[in-house]
Amino acid sequence: MKHTFFFLSYIFFSCLASNAQTHGQVIDEIAAVVGDNIIMQSEIEVEFQQLQKDIGSLNDSARCAIMRQKIVERMLLTQSQWDSIPLGDERVDAELEKRIRFFSSQFMGGQKEMESYYGKTITEIKANNREKIKEGLLVQEMQSKILRDVKVSPTDVKKFFNELDKLDSLPYYSAEVQLAQIIMIPKVSKEAKELAFEKISELRERILKGDNFGTLALIYSDDKGSAQKRGELGYFTRGDMVPEFEATAFKLKPDSVSKIIETKYGYHIMQLVDRRGDDINVRHILIKPQVFRSDVSRTKEILDSILWQIKIDSLTFEKAALKFSDDENTKPNGGYITDGTIGTNKIPLDELPKDIFFQIEKLEPGKITEPEQITLPTPDKQQAWRVFYLKSEAAPHRANLRDDYQKMQALALQRKQMQAMQNWIEKHKKAFYIQISEQYKTCGNLNEFITK
Repeated sequence: MKHTFFFLSYIFFSCLASNAQTHGQVIDEIAAVVGDNIIMQSEIEVEFQQLQKDIGSLNDSARCAIMRQKIVERMLLTQSQWDSIPLGDERVDAELEKRIRFFSSQFMGGQKEMESYYGKTITEIKANNREKIKEGLLVQEMQSKILRDVKVSPTDVKKFFNELDKLDSLPYYSAEVQLAQIIMIPKVSKEAKELAFEKISELRERILKGDNFGTLALIYSDDKGSAQKRGELGYFTRGDMVPEFEATAFKLKPDSVSKIIETKYGYHIMQLVDRRGDDINVRHILIKPQVFRSDVSRTKEILDSILWQIKIDSLTFEKAALKFSDDENTKPNGGYITDGTIGTNKIPLDELPKDIFFQIEKLEPGKITEPEQITLPTPDKQQAWRVFYLKSEAAPHRANLRDDYQKMQALALQRKQMQAMQNWIEKHKKAFYIQISEQYKTCGNLNEFITK
């Protein structure tokens, strides 16, 4: 099911990459039509180029594979539209925020450097990608609906394993570890919030008394991307911003200064710049409550207390991670880092990042590392505390059911899900209008979609 993450990532990347291309452009054309949804040749090319960058040299059969994937995705999207699958704006917003955080973390300068590279503000990037992200989530929901009843029993897993064994196809696994972590991010104190509120209140008073909003935004705003534009965010519409911000922004009158509002980013004031139909452009000043050194120290003390409870067996590491960790990727798994391929919690030792490998290199199974202060890959370089728990370490070995049941179960489930998807395609493909351009009609893997 990791396909969903890559799909959402690729459609996001595709939009950004198409904005960044400055040479070698060709006139775009429709490559295929599925129902009311189209597939553009540029989508195929951008994904082909990204795969080539990630994997290496590819031949034209890769384009055929990408096209088949796109056709199936458009079938799922069309079906989700026919079925009126519900999808709240808050989920789309959350996914957009996650993608922005992921891609901005690839730039040393964070969101500011990302904006510079693509020549667009974060607001504009969100607006350009919002519909594609929504479509991706609808595809995910439709796929989940089709596969929700697909499960594998222990008998299925054993049968799958025996089939691999008969074909002499059992995989060989390198040294692996079961590794969990707790990451705790210092919380903003009440005093820090009060100081931030005082600062934004003072700025608002200065503006009401005649100081220029744009000048103060340039000097004081903690949103450095918009500060360089004197606080301007650029045009956006409903659904592009967090609800609290939007609720105030769309009520603004010309030349007025908003009341102070609080969002997850901090405290804001704003001023209307222009309104074009359903789109508006506002200036804003953001003041973020700062994390004090005492907050960082207090978090370390809390973590030490949690570790003591684990040490005296009044709390398990897994329950502590579920309750206290701030890492949303590992928290639901009891802190365990999972393999990105099939989702198991046994990680090849040689695939661990170097900094993690050196942290646990001499750690004995069943032990926990000392708390380490780290800098998170967020645009504002948040500080946090992290500990690792090494549950087990396995030597290199040929796959077997005792040590690798979880992997075999995941592989068996993948195969069953693939078959279920193929069965759905076979059953429903005649219900869709599918038209494929001539250049793809030589792709053997697309024959099932071509009307004879």
